[in-house]
Parts: sequence; structure tokens; C-alpha cells
Amino acid sequence: MTEADNRARWDGRRGRYEVWFVTLSRPDGRAGYWVRYSIRAPVSGPPESRLWFARFDRDRPDRTFGLNGPPPGVGAEIRPGALPLLWGHATCEAGSARGALAGEGHQVRWDLGWDTSQEPFRILPPVFYRGLLSPTRPYSPNPDARVFGRIEVDGEEVALDGWPGQQGHVEGTRHAERWAWAACSAFDGGYAVQALSAQGRRGPMAAPMLTFGGVRIDGRWVRLRGAGRRRTWTLASWDVRLRSKSYRLEGRVTADPEDLLQVRYLDPDDRPRWCHNSEVASSRFLLWERRAGGWQEVAELASDGTTHAEWAGTTPAPGSFALHREVA
Repeated sequence: MTEADNRARWDGRRGRYEVWFVTLSRPDGRAGYWVRYSIRAPVSGPPESRLWFARFDRDRPDRTFGLNGPPPGVGAEIRPGALPLLWGHATCEAGSARGALAGEGHQVRWDLGWDTSQEPFRILPPVFYRGLLSPTRPYSPNPDARVFGRIEVDGEEVALDGWPGQQGHVEGTRHAERWAWAACSAFDGGYAVQALSAQGRRGPMAAPMLTFGGVRIDGRWVRLRGAGRRRTWTLASWDVRLRSKSYRLEGRVTADPEDLLQVRYLDPDDRPRWCHNSEVASSRFLLWERRAGGWQEVAELASDGTTHAEWAGTTPAPGSFALHREVA
């Protein structure tokens, strides 16, 4: 059931965080948006809820911006296992997200809706969703969301008539040390791809880099994993190589540095992560299937500006990027 993976896990304990988000791209790949609802329960101090919004514009990168701040009205109201979620006057519920935010000279408003009948996808192997093995657990309740509604930025309204995107949910006790992530459901032929390469830590030591992913073929998700433990990505570029016994997926995810938004996340213990996000990234993959005569290419998947991607680590990447501004 799709919305089971959207239900809140936070039960009021300190030292945890939880996030719900929607990413979407204009079908021609020239613009994209990112909406996020977050709760952080620090190791010390009261819980903090924030609303996040970002716009990406490939034709005019100077119009790319992001802002995040406390929700208008009272803070988040979250009950374990419940939907909808209330962020002051904003809401995040099954198949819809609404909210508004102002700051840094911008006023934004969104009213989004999508169908929830699709098959969800969990990008990590099942063992990572049990116990304490993984400090972060990502879910994709709606990995192929066709988004309808409207977004208004500084008085300019954009109507959405089935823009490709996805809706995700993440929860845990701390972020990975570094990661690359990509998702796209805008390929021809009904294909969709999700990929994650991440490195955690075990005590003071860095853990090996692990890579997992999946490809949707004929309406069903096929789970894949990386062939090695070496990092195959740098900022704004990622060589993706995933496989299972029956399928191989190889290709590249890229973003123009001027289309990246630099974002600061905080762990519950206040350690920062610096994420470089783009909702107008591009990707190209080749998909092979193992058949009686060996590996046979079955599809070429291409996305120009309709891939959602991010690259993150413990320090901000050098360079001049649009910044996701924190507002009061």
C-alpha cells in the first residue's frame, strides 16, 4: 500500500529527524521545483519544524533560489503512524501538499496533487529497514508522481498539468556522511530509475561506499545494486553502474553547476551536511537483460532536465552556487 511508507515514524524522542518531500520538473526540462517538510528533534533543545521551497530555472539561473523557515502558524503536529501532517497552516497528506512561505524578498505558495495508486519503492535492501542497521531510511511512496495543481512565486503563477516528479519520505537518527542520489520517472516507455550511493560511519571510522537502486520495467520495480564499493561520482557528475542477476543498468547523471542549489542540513547532534541539489539534472542509461544468448540491450533511457539529483558531504563544495536561505 503506497501510503504506508508515508506514515510518520517520529514518536517525540530526541535525536531523530524526519522529512517528506516532493520534486517535480517541467516536462520540457527547463524548470523544476522542490518542496520539503521537515522535523528535527535535536539531542538537546526543543523539536524544530521547517518548510522548504526551491525553484530551478535552466534558462535563467539567476531565478534559481531556495528558502526554508518555520511554518506560518503553530509548529508541526505529528502523530506516529498518522497522516495527514500539519505544518502550521501547511499540510502534507496522501496525494497532496499545500503551503506558503515568505522571506529573502520572495513569497511562494503551492497547492499540489498526485495519484497514489502506483507501486512504492524502497531503495535499500529490506534488512536496512529493520532495527538500527541504517541510521537513515529512505522511502519512495510515490516514485512516479504526475503532479497537478499550481505554484505561485512572487505573484507569478504556474499551472501544473501532470508534471513528472516523485514524492519521498526519509527518517532516521543521522544523515550519511556523503551521498549521491538520483531519480527520474520521465523516460519514454514507462521506465523509471532510482539510485543512491552513500557512505556512513561506524563509530569514528568511515564505512564502505554502498550503492543501490532500481528500475521500473513493465510496471514492476527490479532491485539493483552497485558492482563495487568505490565512489563513482564527483560534484554534478555520477557514473552509475547497477546490476542484478537478470538486469544491468549503466549510464551517467549530470547537472550544470549553475543549476545546483547549495543546502545545509543539520543532524540531531547539530553536525552539518552540505547538499548540492538540482531538480533539472539530466541522465542517460542503457538497460541490458540477461537472456539465453547472454546480455542483450533492451532500452536506452534519456532525460534532459527531468532528473532529480543531489550530491552531498560534510563540507560545502567550493564554487559559487545559489544558496538555500534559512529565514526566520
